[in-house]
Amino acid sequence: MPEGFMHVDFTSEYADKPGLPYLPKFAFATFSGDIDAMHDDEGTDGGRMYDVTRNIILGQGVGIPYPDKYWMAEVFLDGFDKPSTAYMFSVVL
Repeated sequence: MPEGFMHVDFTSEYADKPGLPYLPKFAFATFSGDIDAMHDDEGTDGGRMYDVTRNIILGQGVGIPYPDKYWMAEVFLDGFDKPSTAYMFSVVL
């Protein structure tokens, strides 16, 4: 696993679809505020940062290639030993 990563999972059951196994285009969101609130997952699909990022992307009319070429990543801007404050999603532009 590359230094600085907590988890990497790039196995795609859709690798036989046209194009690369994953789309290289992505949306990126950063968050600030209460770290505990950002990481609370009660009543969410995948956590607050996940839900907010996804909803902003979809609200702007940008597609998320779920499930065929979908990927997302929680980003640790200050190193993986500190709480993450960013999210990335694959998108269709």
